[in-house]
Amino acid sequence: MKQLISKKQNLNSLKYLALVPLFLVACKKDPQITETKVDTVTTIQKPVDSLSTIVKTEKESNQNIITVDASKMPIRLNLEIKNPDDQIVLKLENLSQPKIKGYLKTQTPMNVRFNQIRMPDNTFDGPFGATIEYDTKQKGEYWLIFAKNNMADGDPVGKFFVKIE
Repeated sequence: MKQLISKKQNLNSLKYLALVPLFLVACKKDPQITETKVDTVTTIQKPVDSLSTIVKTEKESNQNIITVDASKMPIRLNLEIKNPDDQIVLKLENLSQPKIKGYLKTQTPMNVRFNQIRMPDNTFDGPFGATIEYDTKQKGEYWLIFAKNNMADGDPVGKFFVKIE
């Protein structure tokens, strides 16, 4: 009789052991799949020169004069000096902010800097370096003059990027 009871207990135990994996599988939850919407943005490649609107360009002897509307800051331009004695004059029309910050970055090692700044009252300040931070006490037209640094070596001919904020 003891053997019969023992066999029944073993069978019951086996049944319960067989049910454990079923419970584990039944309790397993599938991860919830959530639908996410992705906003796609198309980037259109356009010349950097067109990032800032150039009002007009002029050429006077060794100066290339580029006029931009400073009310649409920041100004980002690709510029180029083609001859060693050339200067680029960037005229900032309608400037009304209290400070000008600017930097230039060359594509290759190049001798170029912010040489001078001309204020609306026709006074000048400078020289500066590859960066400029200048308090603008007057509203009006400011000129930033880019040219070679006569106190440094290097080729003043080449392309460079300018950002004015």
